Amino acid sequence: MSAVQVNSNAVAMPKSLTAAIDSGTTLIYVPQDVATAVYRQIPGSQRADQMYGPGFWSYPCSAKLNIQFKFGGNFFALNTVDFNLGHTRSGSSTCVGGIVGMNDSFPEDLAIIGDEFLKSWYSVYDYSHGARVGLAPSVNNHA
Repeated sequence: MSAVQVNSNAVAMPKSLTAAIDSGTTLIYVPQDVATAVYRQIPGSQRADQMYGPGFWSYPCSAKLNIQFKFGGNFFALNTVDFNLGHTRSGSSTCVGGIVGMNDSFPEDLAIIGDEFLKSWYSVYDYSHGARVGLAPSVNNHA
């Protein structure tokens, strides 16, 4: 993963990350500095560690978002319906985001991209010429 954009704004990343496209993982896990940089692009975002655990963030549910990840030279959008994990509490105007920042024990050069992203993309895993993943929009892709 060589880049992330939020509403067409580049997210500061210290370096490219190895992206593990993992259908057995629900959320998107990245180093904490990358998660912080993503949520800084969303006005009103704040850490939600106390409510949901380390690495979680909340943001205004009304935020208009376009989040994209760059894999292999191409950008792929995250459906914001899938990014939104729900309201922080009943009747709240803040929601929980699905990009989770991991602590120092997590490899600094790894992103685990789970079902939150994959719901909108057909994925093909090919090991015949080294490891590679192909992505194509699914019928659910409304990102």
